[in-house]
Amino acid sequence: MSSNCHSKIIGIDPGKGGGLTVISKDGIKAFKCPNTPDKMATLFGVALNGDAPIDVYLVMEQVWARPTNASSRAFNYGVNYGVWIGIAASYEVDMNYVSPQKWMAYIGCPKGMEVTKRKNWLKSKAKECYPSLEKITLATADSILIAKYGKDVTSNT
Repeated sequence: MSSNCHSKIIGIDPGKGGGLTVISKDGIKAFKCPNTPDKMATLFGVALNGDAPIDVYLVMEQVWARPTNASSRAFNYGVNYGVWIGIAASYEVDMNYVSPQKWMAYIGCPKGMEVTKRKNWLKSKAKECYPSLEKITLATADSILIAKYGKDVTSNT
């Protein structure tokens, strides 16, 4: 599908410390992930702003627990991931998934960086890509770049 079929691109970094970004003809808006499922659903509804599900390209980072994650941390991360899947399904918006490795490689993130350095690099890259966006934080940077990936992917197909 070409980007002409989508009036809106939504990118989601599903972690509790993640965010949701909307790219549309009106520009770009980035939001920190709300802390409850009700607020997440409200934010998603605001992001759709009445657009038909077919007009939205939704891409979310595909995540999974790592063996080094503590079981409670992995569970909490998985809960947030599942909430976003449920919210998208309730709005009948198809979910597209992208692995962290794929979208990070696409935007040119160097491999093997320590986590803090990588997060700061991603924040800097988001600012470089969208200098007009006033507030880019560590919480929103990944979702901004995931949305950019989604926009670029739909433009090239």
